[in-house]
Amino acid sequence: MQGKIILKALAAASFVALTATQAQAYDVVNTQVPSGSLFGSNTLDSNDWLAEKFTVASSTQIDSVLAYVLSNDSANDIGKTFTIALYGNSGSNLPALNWNADQHGQLFQATATYNGDGWNGLSNLNWSIGAGSYWLALEQNGDASNAGSLQLPTGALPAAQAVALYSGGQNYAADTLSDTFGLHITAVTPAVPEPGSMALVLCSLGVMAFVARRRS
Repeated sequence: MQGKIILKALAAASFVALTATQAQAYDVVNTQVPSGSLFGSNTLDSNDWLAEKFTVASSTQIDSVLAYVLSNDSANDIGKTFTIALYGNSGSNLPALNWNADQHGQLFQATATYNGDGWNGLSNLNWSIGAGSYWLALEQNGDASNAGSLQLPTGALPAAQAVALYSGGQNYAADTLSDTFGLHITAVTPAVPEPGSMALVLCSLGVMAFVARRRS
């Protein structure tokens, strides 16, 4: 009899897990396809990087980052990589790039693969950040695995809060909003059990405590 009660308690607990509200994705940044073409786009190479600023009002779990990327030599670039990096906002309202510090002030970075012209990037990131302003940067280090002919078309809307350009040297510099590139950042809300599911959890715990007491 006690075994059946335990099984029922475990079944209720399993039901809780199945009925938890699934994590919901939402947009943090979502520009449309840029109006600019391959000609006149910003180059993405070992000496030319671009970053866009965004702000979150509360703790946020970034789930995916996509950038709109073209290539001057798509056949050779497909399957090669570029870097997506996240920085905090410095006092000068630029990416907190510090070449004398570990990881150059980066909060996160990951390698993305160029799969053809259009939206390319990363998913399932789980990058957790607090409320504040941040910079999402596209970068290259120039090694053989990098896609060597990538371009970032400009004119994406809505325009970024700010745009920063790295062109060698020690730091990013302020750039014009007209250089806004295509960017789509999504975040997720954590899964939360439904109120009824929480009641089942408490019921299950109560049953198991009762059984344990009867055995003692």
